[in-house]
Amino acid sequence: MDEFEYVFVDEEDEEVESEDELKLAEVYKLAAKLLKLLEEIKSCELREAASLMLIKEIIGEDKILLGLASKMLQDMSFGYDDDESYVS
Repeated sequence: MDEFEYVFVDEEDEEVESEDELKLAEVYKLAAKLLKLLEEIKSCELREAASLMLIKEIIGEDKILLGLASKMLQDMSFGYDDDESYVS
């Protein structure tokens, strides 16, 4: 996913404002940079700890994100890889 070419819509099927799309693109850009930095960490333990800290920071207190992350990790553990199952 190098570029965002999707049309994002909210619940009323209205296009999300371009400001939000710019923010989303910036989030993706920063996430890609963080992942690159994580890959450069030599210690597996430190890489795993940093990854878990990022997940915890992103999820925070959001129960929906917690459920989604749990489902994705479970699917990855069992080898199920269908990205479209997480998009409603």
